[in-house]
Amino acid sequence: MDEKGKLMKQKIKLLILSMSYFLYKNNFSKVIYYHDIHSNTSFTDMSTPISLFKKHIEIIKNNGYEIVRKINNPLKEIEITFDDGFRGLYENFDFFIENKIPVKVFLIVDYIGKKNYMTQKEIQELLSTGFLTIGSHTISHRNLDTLDDKELKKEIIDSKFILEDMFNERIEDICYPRGRFNNKIIEIARNAGYQKQYSCLPGSYFDPFVKDVIKRNFVQHATPKEFEYHLNGGGEVLFNRYLKQHFKDKV
Repeated sequence: MDEKGKLMKQKIKLLILSMSYFLYKNNFSKVIYYHDIHSNTSFTDMSTPISLFKKHIEIIKNNGYEIVRKINNPLKEIEITFDDGFRGLYENFDFFIENKIPVKVFLIVDYIGKKNYMTQKEIQELLSTGFLTIGSHTISHRNLDTLDDKELKKEIIDSKFILEDMFNERIEDICYPRGRFNNKIIEIARNAGYQKQYSCLPGSYFDPFVKDVIKRNFVQHATPKEFEYHLNGGGEVLFNRYLKQHFKDKV
């Protein structure tokens, strides 16, 4: 796609979000998510420039939201999550400490210590600051809705126990790789002891998809205006699209 086409696509996206914002405008508590942040070195094309991330934080505060470790109130709380465990977060974590911003990272067991990802020691260092919590992003980041029962249990259950052993932390949350899930996956994760299962379906925290399945809002490349629309409910317009793409239940 050429630059003219990209610009047109961006304008259409902004128009859709703005219309949704006026339809669904709210100040409900929400979870937002990214993959990484970077200042100089980018470890993934999914990374957010820290300059843009700082603007997102400013918008959160200017709109009267509080960034929290765990959402407890239905209004005006934001939980920030990162998927995969890329090392840009480690390199820029001083920003979170200085601004007292708690974040949750969903770790892929097999990727810990690999190129472009945080090591066990680095993750432990961030945990010791009190501003990081962790959850499971499975063993190997495979699409869970393509696996048989034995493989599913390995990815979901084993990842929980391995991470608990590695970091001496209770692992109570899981995030579906690439957002793909179904009812069997929900049930296996629930039986494994996960208290919350994080999806990529947009919406508010206290309006779960089903019991234990948390909605999250994808904002990693959002412009400041797009981000403000997402923050205040504009992403609701994308729910059915994301549901069709990611919830693959077997009849």
